Amino acid sequence: MAQQTAVEWLFDTLAEKGYLKKLPVTEFKQAKAIEKEQIIKAACYEPFLGDFPRKEGEHYYNKIYTK
Repeated sequence: MAQQTAVEWLFDTLAEKGYLKKLPVTEFKQAKAIEKEQIIKAACYEPFLGDFPRKEGEHYYNKIYTK
């Protein structure tokens, strides 16, 4: 089972409580895209070895967070 990001958790929690009717969904989509990029960049960085190729970070993101 895929893990849930913080933005996904917030979106789901607000949806369950009925708040999404009042909040614009486009901002959540933008936040999700920003969070995904941050996770990919973090997965590509190794302080002692240098940066890994971006595809490694994307592979990590897809493995952990894609359902």
